[in-house]
Amino acid sequence: APPRYTVLSLTLSKVQDKNKHLTMAATIDADTRRKANLRVLQRIDPNIVDLAITATHVVLYEFNNAKRTWEKKNVEGSLFVTKRSDAPRFKLIVLNRSSTENLEVPITASFQMSVKDPYMIFRDSSASKAGADETIRGIWFHDGSERDQIASYLEQVVKSLVKIEEMERNHPPPPSFASEETARQDAGAALLSTLTLGSNNNESAPAATQQDQSRGAQPASHSPLSTHQHLELDKKSLQLSLLSLIQDERFLDLIHAQYLKVVQTRAARQQQSQQKDNGTSS
Repeated sequence: APPRYTVLSLTLSKVQDKNKHLTMAATIDADTRRKANLRVLQRIDPNIVDLAITATHVVLYEFNNAKRTWEKKNVEGSLFVTKRSDAPRFKLIVLNRSSTENLEVPITASFQMSVKDPYMIFRDSSASKAGADETIRGIWFHDGSERDQIASYLEQVVKSLVKIEEMERNHPPPPSFASEETARQDAGAALLSTLTLGSNNNESAPAATQQDQSRGAQPASHSPLSTHQHLELDKKSLQLSLLSLIQDERFLDLIHAQYLKVVQTRAARQQQSQQKDNGTSS
């Protein structure tokens, strides 16, 4: 018979393998569920680009000022804090299981929130009207830890939004920026135009193809990129632009694509250098 410690070792190995497979299956299921939820939310709001944080089950309550009591509303289901490609950058959504009317709350710098067990209480600015008090609502969470995580995340988001608004008031964008969207686009293009594929100043852009040359190259002075290359931002404007752009998924995609180009170019150079060294040594 095999020694006892060998049997125990084999048994432990089997348990570890089983737990590993269960963990992998749970991760795949969570990722699949996340993607499915994102698709559902994007049908409600096409500008949603990602899920920031979620809660399994919540119930909506509304405070009745006349009766001074909380009243349960016909809204309950899963809660999602989403990221958007347009303003408002964040939105709280409850996918309602009780009816087709979902709860949608834009998260802005004026969003007010507090936690009073068992509720997360907030003022819904979108429900307010001119001269009327803002509706006070409370969300009950099935899992108290999820409530605390959601509240902590929203608190950080609101702080960031307040800081951005303060910077915009204290340091307004240059007059040449016609709108907020134009400002983001111009600033983004200006920032991206300064990025190169490497630190070597001798690196040049890919040469034009023969077909491009036959059509005639566009003068550099009239190209959109050259226009942005001459756009200069002072330190405060640059800081404000970065704070706004860092929440834009499209801008992050551009930065990530540029980063991948840098990595690929350096890897190619390293491979060429190794090949030359191998050829020399042989």
